[in-house]
Amino acid sequence: TLGRARIGAAMPPDADDDVARLSVAELKKQLFFLAAFPSGHCEKADLVAALRAARAEKAERDRRKAKEEEAAEAEKRKAEAEKRKAKLLAPAPRPLNFERKQDEVVDL
Repeated sequence: TLGRARIGAAMPPDADDDVARLSVAELKKQLFFLAAFPSGHCEKADLVAALRAARAEKAERDRRKAKEEEAAEAEKRKAEAEKRKAKLLAPAPRPLNFERKQDEVVDL
């Protein structure tokens, strides 16, 4: 689960410089795959800003998703531990003995 969260989440420190060097077609392609293409006519600077914002938003979504998956996994482990603990604390069932005579009669 951690491998999925890291894909695209960590950008190299000079990734912003690389974004400015991309062609307009490459910028549009990356925005398309991030589902963040701005509407209308855009200059290259607008595309660069939109791509940076989309990458930051995707990184934040990935961090949140990884955190939620970790919390769900921790909750699952906690529930399993409680289940094991309850099983250990429960008294062992005694076998029924039908051959025993009823020596104990209670007068009412």
